[in-house]
Amino acid sequence: MNFNFSKISKHIIFWVLYLLLWSVHDLNYNINILENLKTNAIPFLSYGALVYINLYILIPIFLLKKRIASYILLLILSIVGITLITSYYLSFYFENISISTSDFFVSIRGKIAIITEVIISLCLSMVLFLIDEWYKKEQLIKDLEQRQFASELSLTNNQINPHLLFNSLNSIYVMLDEKVNIENGQSHIFIKSDGMVIKVFIDDITFIETANDYIYINTTNKDRYLTLVSLKNIENELPKEKFMRVHRYYLIGIHHVNKLEGNLIHIGKTKIKISRTLRNQVYKSIIGTKLIER
Repeated sequence: MNFNFSKISKHIIFWVLYLLLWSVHDLNYNINILENLKTNAIPFLSYGALVYINLYILIPIFLLKKRIASYILLLILSIVGITLITSYYLSFYFENISISTSDFFVSIRGKIAIITEVIISLCLSMVLFLIDEWYKKEQLIKDLEQRQFASELSLTNNQINPHLLFNSLNSIYVMLDEKVNIENGQSHIFIKSDGMVIKVFIDDITFIETANDYIYINTTNKDRYLTLVSLKNIENELPKEKFMRVHRYYLIGIHHVNKLEGNLIHIGKTKIKISRTLRNQVYKSIIGTKLIER
């Protein structure tokens, strides 16, 4: 049983306030508050003894170990014992003051009044004890959560940069087998998007555009995949005869181009700007010798 000054102070304050409130309550019977305090002081010592016996002996040894029957029996015996001790003390105390009051405390009615006070004291102390334990538990949980967060943060800071790690993993998937695999005669790559590894058929890729450190891969079936790979990295892994860079932000699938208009390439309903320095090369690669003129 570990006590410290703060805990003892709280208990003393509780019992002083409780004694004071009970003595104020007794003003209904005796208007002398000091007399009431004096009368209640000794009984409250016995009530306090029972409260602490219950909290620090009966509960830990019997109730918490699920010896319910033993706990209830011992608690009842303790309540009865304290009631009898208090009853005879008060009867003796009032013997030379008021015979009727002395007789009251040894009567059944008097013992019922005392046992009521004892039970109220036990219940109130149990409620306060449980509230205090709940508060301590909540504080402990918060402290543990803060320590866990600090530990995870420290671990994260000591690990490899997550951005770099994610990019590296994506590169591995993209360069799987170093060359694109062939399945049913159609090339494909693997990319990581939305926490999944996705197979994308190369011939379905219409164009690829950058988005800061990410790229969007657009396909013929209207799917659009966001993945953490550089445009240069993906360009190096795609067939040169099927894809070409038309702008620092765009890589297109050549066979998906359906219209050229000045510095614009039309792929479906999307217009993609051609870089001025790449315009001639783009036209030559896309059109080649297939332009029919008069």
